[in-house]
Parts: sequence; structure tokens; C-alpha cells
Amino acid sequence: MAPTMNRLQLARRIHQVLVREIGHEIEVERLLAEPRYARDVLLVCDAVPGGELAPLADLFREATQLAASAGRAPGHAPQPNEWARDTSGFGLTQPPPVAKPTAPPGAERRRGWLQRWRDSL
Repeated sequence: MAPTMNRLQLARRIHQVLVREIGHEIEVERLLAEPRYARDVLLVCDAVPGGELAPLADLFREATQLAASAGRAPGHAPQPNEWARDTSGFGLTQPPPVAKPTAPPGAERRRGWLQRWRDSL
């Protein structure tokens, strides 16, 4: 496991492994917000023999202790978003303008097959 994983990443990974190993889903947001629910989920992780659940539970406990000692509220670690400084965060509102090709003067527009068929009737 990467030591730089935050609580949200660890919670999502625990969710995936629990679904794969025992076929039971957890609520990731609840795991991050409610200490009692987190305790219960981590105890289940410890009880599953072998695999990667026990190490994930230990990493989640460490990340929770680090977040508590840093004075951060429960949840995932804030991520930098320098990209949003110069924008509203919603991306482009309209596609960029595209120059339409212009026909040379005197050139007639070619008629499609449907119009030629209609004219022949």
C-alpha cells in the first residue's frame, strides 16, 4: 500500500476488498464520519483471515490518528486545486468558435440525392 493514501482512498479500498472477500458493502462516507461505524468496520477487517483487509484497517487507523492530531475534521484530506483559480470550476460554457469554410464566389451549392430525387418526380 502506498503510504500517501488518505482516509478517503483507504475507505474506498476497504469497501472494494470487503465486497470481493465477503460480499458485503459498507457506506464509505459513514466510515469517514462516524467513529463507531468505523470501529465496527475495522473490527470486521481484522476478523477476516489473510488478505489485505487487516493491513488496510491499520493504515486507516493511523490516518485517522494523524488527521485527529493535525486538528482536521473527520473526512478525507483536502486536495490542492490550483486549476480552479482562474475558472469557475464548471469548465467551458460554450465550445470554442470554429471557422466555417466559405465557398469560392460563383460556386453553387451541391444538391444532395434526396433533393435531386424529389426534383425528378
